[in-house]
Amino acid sequence: MKDVMTIWLVAAAIVVLGIALDMSRMRVNRVWLSLTGWALMCACAGVLAAIPYVILRRRVWRQLIDAAWTLMGNDRNAPELQRKRLIALKQSGLVGDAVFRACLRSLDD
Repeated sequence: MKDVMTIWLVAAAIVVLGIALDMSRMRVNRVWLSLTGWALMCACAGVLAAIPYVILRRRVWRQLIDAAWTLMGNDRNAPELQRKRLIALKQSGLVGDAVFRACLRSLDD
């Protein structure tokens, strides 16, 4: 029984580490739950806690992209101005690397 509990907690710790890295990469404080909430959920549900995180993460990612486009001015402004605004958002730390690259790719298309 002790071995099962150890494996359970190690697997939960790995999932929490992955969630923490992903949240850090997206530069968000919460994806439905804070990191502490996800740690508690992983301790209780184990690796199954990754399923709701992955589902909710998609919605948060889309919201980040939409917010960046709103701040850049959507299609109302010239692409050069949108690019300058995107770079300003990146330099001020409001947009993470992943969101920056995704928006930049969309601007280049």
